[in-house]
Amino acid sequence: MEIFVNEQKLESVIENEKNLGEVFDAVRRWVETNGKFLLSCVVDGEEFTQDTMRDSSISNSSKMEFFVGEELDILISSLHELDSYVDKVGTTLLGRDSLTEKESKELTDGIGWIRSLLESAGKLLKLKYDQIKPMGTGSTVSDILDALNNNSSKLDGTTAIEEFLEYLRDLKLFVMDLVARASVLDLELPTLREILDTFIKAVPALKESFVKVNESYQAGKDEVATHLLTQSVSQINVLLTSFITLRQKLPGMDFSKIQIAERTFEEKTNDLNDTLASVALALEEKDIIRAGDIIEYEIPAVLDEFLPFLEKVKEQADSLAV
Repeated sequence: MEIFVNEQKLESVIENEKNLGEVFDAVRRWVETNGKFLLSCVVDGEEFTQDTMRDSSISNSSKMEFFVGEELDILISSLHELDSYVDKVGTTLLGRDSLTEKESKELTDGIGWIRSLLESAGKLLKLKYDQIKPMGTGSTVSDILDALNNNSSKLDGTTAIEEFLEYLRDLKLFVMDLVARASVLDLELPTLREILDTFIKAVPALKESFVKVNESYQAGKDEVATHLLTQSVSQINVLLTSFITLRQKLPGMDFSKIQIAERTFEEKTNDLNDTLASVALALEEKDIIRAGDIIEYEIPAVLDEFLPFLEKVKEQADSLAV
């Protein structure tokens, strides 16, 4: 069997791999090790599917083609495509009580594609899916992917579909946040400085948005609250990701030197992350009162304390960019 990557034939000889799944895994590891991004795989003109092709012997196929992206914008484009696909699946399933055999197979293949795409994105962005819990849900991203994968072929009845849609909504929250994070990594220095400046000016409005989140939870408008919470937390994640890119764009950037009243920038960043994590934990335990108190009172207080550190970051970035 011949193997191609971006239409270039690989000269290495297959040694231990006996089936297509093993070849797929080996090439994907090679791609990720080289900091690239696996977009898709085609076997003899048909897209590789985990459920039907993984155990197929390599002797039954003549050509396996891998398509790999080398730029971050390829990842961002793929994540936008993923976001649209999740919306499409949700719209298709809403109000249904069963799927046709063809729809069921397409959904199973689609969930396999989602998992493969997110695994590559996680490696590239160094994310630990077993530790990330999208806001509004108690499940980790790994839990969500497992549930979608395990249930995609068993959607018989309204209850099964509604449960599947709940996990799909959780995935949607994460994908929205992931698109925002990934987009920041490809920005140029002037835009990064603008994000920092805009965030500093927008802190009062952001604090008010967290108050509205709690008001929505207390009024029983959980879906509205979750949407607002996701948007607000996404703004914070974009900011935190911008620090990574700032360090890359400005080699002289040294966050360890930023200190106020014996508290370091890193410590305040950890305080912010810990507070957000405590919200996720309270929501997981369905303790809306505790979650609401943290959202309305603790997060705004942490943001107020974080603001002087952001001013210091801006000063350092401005001085290095001159």
